[in-house]
Amino acid sequence: MSMGSGPPHRRAASINLGDEVIPYDHIVNPDLLARVDELHAKFVAAQPFPYVVLDSFFSPTLLEAVLSDFDRVHPDDWKRIENDRESTIRSKTDAELGPASRVYFDTLSSGRFIRFLSALTGIVGLLPDPLLRGGALHESGSGGRFDVHLDFAKHSVTNLDNRLSLITYLNKDWLPAYGGALELWGAPENRCVVKVVPEFGRTVIFRHSEDSLHGHPDPIVAPGGRVRRSVAAYYYTNGVDDQSAVERYTTYFATAPVASRKARLASGLRLVLPPLMFDAGRLALRHLTRRSK
Repeated sequence: MSMGSGPPHRRAASINLGDEVIPYDHIVNPDLLARVDELHAKFVAAQPFPYVVLDSFFSPTLLEAVLSDFDRVHPDDWKRIENDRESTIRSKTDAELGPASRVYFDTLSSGRFIRFLSALTGIVGLLPDPLLRGGALHESGSGGRFDVHLDFAKHSVTNLDNRLSLITYLNKDWLPAYGGALELWGAPENRCVVKVVPEFGRTVIFRHSEDSLHGHPDPIVAPGGRVRRSVAAYYYTNGVDDQSAVERYTTYFATAPVASRKARLASGLRLVLPPLMFDAGRLALRHLTRRSK
């Protein structure tokens, strides 16, 4: 990776990633940056909690290179998480990331980008996390899921307050039937209000609070061994001025199961069975259930 050459006031005119050259001012979509006031209005009015979905927010050339970086991560730099609530792998905090991934996360930590996030969200004093605790590269294969939850409220090292999540998806031609959609849940009604299909180049930014229930509880059933990939980062403040601070350093999962085994099985069968066979089986099961009552 090298920065474009030139005098000090012209430095960083472009970023070179192998054969690809990305103009510095196009790493982040300048048209979306210029619409921050409009996006702020959408963010604060969103339900079930403040969030915004941005397509083509980052340079597709950069994201293509970030996607390639996944295959360059050393096997020892992945952490596998497997339990009854979550099935995924994530890059470790001290993982050696590829050049494109470093450009992406350096951009997220830049002053210009954080000023945009503050204007977008209305949160002042935002701080990035160079440790990428809980963030960086995420991957989930067949059966992968992350049940509905609240993120950790405190950074385990700095003790700063978690205020904002940013996720960019890297999955080309991803269909809703493959599962893995990000669900945003309304806490009072305890149900999914919004589903975000994790398509390539789609970025989700949402505010962290004790109401921001989210996850991708539908297991991944993508064909051909396809995996769901994303890159993520969190932002913090030193103290919280608009809500009660919570002393929680780990993920909190919703009490009620977010998807029954029956619903998860149906999701998988719908993908592999012809529609007529699936519908016939569902009717037969409904008939047997009635007779057993």
